[in-house]
Amino acid sequence: MRKEIFIFIVITLLGFSLKAQELSCRVKINDQQVQITDKSIFRNLEQRLQDFMNNSRWTNEQMANNEKLELNIEIIIAAYDQNTYEYRASAIIQSRRPVFGSSYNTTLFSFNDENWDFKYQEQDRVEFQDGQYLGDLSSLLSFYAFYTLALDFDSYASEGGTPFYTKAFQIANLAQQTSARAGWKPFEKTVRTRYNLIDNILNERFRPLRNAYYVYHRKGMDQFTKDAFQARKQIMIALDQVKKVYKISPNTVMLLVFFEAKSDELVSIFKGAEDIEKPKAIELLSEINIANISKYERIKS
Repeated sequence: MRKEIFIFIVITLLGFSLKAQELSCRVKINDQQVQITDKSIFRNLEQRLQDFMNNSRWTNEQMANNEKLELNIEIIIAAYDQNTYEYRASAIIQSRRPVFGSSYNTTLFSFNDENWDFKYQEQDRVEFQDGQYLGDLSSLLSFYAFYTLALDFDSYASEGGTPFYTKAFQIANLAQQTSARAGWKPFEKTVRTRYNLIDNILNERFRPLRNAYYVYHRKGMDQFTKDAFQARKQIMIALDQVKKVYKISPNTVMLLVFFEAKSDELVSIFKGAEDIEKPKAIELLSEINIANISKYERIKS
């Protein structure tokens, strides 16, 4: 009942229904590095994982096809052991949501998960059950289903994704206790871990970044067709929120995630700005996203 009340309030405040409360997911398995004759096992696995993501009920909402979150997962297999059924892999996860009043889809999430190792045989179950650890693949896919849904909800309502982040946290916590795989635990070799993704986004210190997702998308991108000048103004406000997180922790994984999704889009947004707007945008972006300074210089042209 409380969820229905929450959705009703948000719809009333925003003036249109929340989008993408379920998934339209495409799974691709890249097996180019695996030297075996019969690769049908990978095609079967590809279809099974895609069916799992698209047919599982991640929310209690009934959504039309054009309201689903667009999610793409490419699993790059580095090695496969036919005797032990062990896969060594990484994955690229990307989600997009539509921009209101346009045909444009904006990238919410783009992440290279370097730790996607799993064990799988064709008779294994791939399913999600709340509060249970059901294996590597189930945990990996369920984690990203809830995490990307959470980002999507955050982009429509301030901190609207909290229930889904909580689900992702529960999955990560169970996997941390049960699985020996990399990616679920703190203090690993890379910051690009699922542990850091969920720990950072729920950390009170990084709360301005969640607000930035809302302002950037709902007050910025969704308003472009009405008033491009005001939309860019709101996006600058969102970037000021991102700057607050940069000042606290410039190397947090959440900043990497944000700019991997948004750097090219930001160039396009401010390329179309008035000449008086461009220098401030370039200065701010170059300060908080040093890795892409040369990219932001293109805003001048």
